[in-house]
Amino acid sequence: MSEVSAVGRTRTVASVVVGAVVLAGALFAGAGGAEAGAAITQPPQPKHRPGGSDYPHADWRVSSGGTGADAWYVFEPVKPRPKKAPVTVIMHGYYEFAGYDQLYGFIRHTVRKGSIVIYPRWQTDVATPCPGPFDVEPCIASAVTGIRGALDYLRADRKRVQPQLRKTSYFGFSFGGIVTANMANRYRALGLPKPRAIFLEDPEDSGLAGEGEPALDDSLSGIPRRTLFQCHSGAEGAAADHPDFTTNSCNAVFPLIGQIPDENKDLVLTRTDTHGEPALSSDHGVCVGGGPFGEPNAYDWNFCWKVWDALRSCALEQKYCRYALGDTRRHRSMGSWSDGVPITPLEIQDAAPIGP
Repeated sequence: MSEVSAVGRTRTVASVVVGAVVLAGALFAGAGGAEAGAAITQPPQPKHRPGGSDYPHADWRVSSGGTGADAWYVFEPVKPRPKKAPVTVIMHGYYEFAGYDQLYGFIRHTVRKGSIVIYPRWQTDVATPCPGPFDVEPCIASAVTGIRGALDYLRADRKRVQPQLRKTSYFGFSFGGIVTANMANRYRALGLPKPRAIFLEDPEDSGLAGEGEPALDDSLSGIPRRTLFQCHSGAEGAAADHPDFTTNSCNAVFPLIGQIPDENKDLVLTRTDTHGEPALSSDHGVCVGGGPFGEPNAYDWNFCWKVWDALRSCALEQKYCRYALGDTRRHRSMGSWSDGVPITPLEIQDAAPIGP
């Protein structure tokens, strides 16, 4: 079973088949024919730069190991296979009990761009190993065990792509974003690689245990101040489900990371855009594209993939920083519809709250 949130929301996936829209015929003097116009469609994936299709690796190699909630997947870039690569830890949301469907497109893009992806299972049933926000610790423990298991697997065989632990970044979706924030906060005590970049995608603990994301650590001061940090909320996503959005999702996270300078962090918001076909939704799961959840769309490559690529490039190589941080045109831009109308741009702030 693969769903995208603890409260049962799924990403709005419009059809990827866009046919021609026949406009009302207009008779012209001497012509007597009907004029047809094309549908307004999303822009294609860019060819270059962050989020682009200029992949240095043509494929991936998928391995798995561990048992139960401690199981893991590891994805290595191949064709060609590098000797070593940066590490990314990508955490799914609640309700993905097996497989990696939830973030398939996001994972594959990350690997083909040249990074190892570690995808801990951390969950095998609704309340196994942890009953959601009521006791997050068993899920944190399983995720940590999975990460360690995947790293041990790679390091035990020199024919595998070797992990560059000093180049480690973390991505967490939904409840996995809460687990990711806590793990990054405790990375020293847990023996995890230091986080160089963190991207939280609509983090939430469901509100079942109360408002304000109580499953979060009381303080996130353990995240290094030099970590590059982005937290995204959808205008129709996690925060919008609560009576007071100002204390939930990213708005609960940001007051806890005051040690990170404003120039190293951003709070961002997407809004639904229905100008063309398929429409672009800001519901929970903006970055869930590929696999059974439908084809990736412009919010994937012009926001999720772009910012993730750029955030890591900025942290590791000091490149593409303006695509990932600050209220810049390159960060805000989502591209344009086929008729030239800009897609609703990203809203960017340095402080909470942000919301509908």
